[in-house]
Amino acid sequence: MAEVTIAWNAGTVGEWDALFARVRCSTLTQSFAYGRAMGRTYGYLPKLGVIRRDGEPVGLVQILERRMLKLFHDRQLHRGPLWLDGIDPDPEILEATFRLLRKACPRSPFSRASLLPELPASPETEALLQRCGFRRAGPGYRTVWLDLTPSADALMAGLARDWRQRLRGAEKSGLLIDADWQAGNLPWLMKQEHDQAAAKGFRPMTGTLAVRLRNAMVKGGGAGDGVLMVTALEKKTPVACALVFRHGAAATSQISWANEAGRKSSAMRLVLWRAMLALKERGVRALDLGGVTDSAPGVTEFKLGTGGRADETVGQYR
Repeated sequence: MAEVTIAWNAGTVGEWDALFARVRCSTLTQSFAYGRAMGRTYGYLPKLGVIRRDGEPVGLVQILERRMLKLFHDRQLHRGPLWLDGIDPDPEILEATFRLLRKACPRSPFSRASLLPELPASPETEALLQRCGFRRAGPGYRTVWLDLTPSADALMAGLARDWRQRLRGAEKSGLLIDADWQAGNLPWLMKQEHDQAAAKGFRPMTGTLAVRLRNAMVKGGGAGDGVLMVTALEKKTPVACALVFRHGAAATSQISWANEAGRKSSAMRLVLWRAMLALKERGVRALDLGGVTDSAPGVTEFKLGTGGRADETVGQYR
């Protein structure tokens, strides 16, 4: 039987980034830049773990920790562990890993842990987590993953028919597209996001966290980090905008906004399409299009219309 270990905070950040770049579908919340931004915003300290099988690295995991009132420990492990080089670990490796994670996130009156494992929803994974001492506390995360490795023509052919037709209409509408890899106008977009969230009744990313994450990725992130803000303009007026964070070989669509004029012209389709091509050009292989819910079927249909794959994780655990 293989020996599974987790080496915590061993090596350099550069070595972590090199391993992180080997994860095909990495998640934003497991990136070191996200850990740093959460530290500066909410006081968490990132704890970086390299999962080894018989001494060889096979996966990564980041836990965010903070102490409250000097006694209470709060720990978060969201959308990890991640596996290198497309490895699909067998059940024995997974169980050994989550038993080690239970030890790293003990349950006690003075310790609270929130885990959102990046594991597919299934009776088998639920049973595995229960055997390792975790208790289900909530639903999993649902998203749509888009493979960016095919050619631009193949990506276009993979779009749903209606999606493609509306994209072509937007391309003929005379909209100007601005792609900014510094996200210099991020405070403006966060104001639009805040207003949009208030109108639609969802919880947005805070502006402070978004700006600090942008700063961590642009100014001090790893070699594969970055941020892309794509805006559609009609006579110099923004009508649609998207914010995408790049982390290693993958990226996450974090914010999408459009006003009434943008919705009428299908500007968001053009914004997302240009973002897909820009990310592909820089070597991004997979795009996480963000969460989907039953309460917003139009958003789900829009994201699935890109040709992406719907995924659901096993749940939230404590």
